Amino acid sequence: MHYLDTSVLLVYTLAQDIEKERYAHVSRLFELVNSGKIKAITSFYALHELFIIAIQNAPDVETGSKFGKEALSKILETKIILAPLLDRESRILYAQKFSSLNDASDIPHAISAVVYKCEGIVAYDDHFRAIQDVIPYTLPGDVIKKY
Repeated sequence: MHYLDTSVLLVYTLAQDIEKERYAHVSRLFELVNSGKIKAITSFYALHELFIIAIQNAPDVETGSKFGKEALSKILETKIILAPLLDRESRILYAQKFSSLNDASDIPHAISAVVYKCEGIVAYDDHFRAIQDVIPYTLPGDVIKKY
C-alpha cells in the first residue's frame, strides 16, 4: 500500500491544468488505484491541506470553498483508503523518527505512512528523501512504471 501525500492530491484535483506532465502520471496512478491494481491511502490531514490550498489560492473564501469541495469530492470518488487524523499517542511515539524533515507540516504524513504500514510515501516533495531510512519516498511516475 502506498501513502499519497497532499502534493499528489493537489496535482490530481486543483493543479491538473498547471502541472500537465505530473497530472498524466497522477491520473494513471489513480486509474491503477481505482482498478484495484494498487492500494493507496491518504489521511484526513491531507484532505484538510488540500482544502486550505484551494481557499488560499482563490480570490475569496466562497470561491475557494467551492473549488475545495470539488477537489475533495474528486478524491472521495476514488477507491483510495482514508486514514483518520493521528491520535496523540502515535504523534508522540513517532515524531522523533521524523525530526530530520525540513517541513514539520509533513511529519503527520510520514507518521501515517508508517502507522498504516505503507511501502512508501508517494509525493512531489523532495524533502521526504531525508527520511528514506525510515520510509521510502517515490514519485508517482516511478510507482506507475511498475504496472
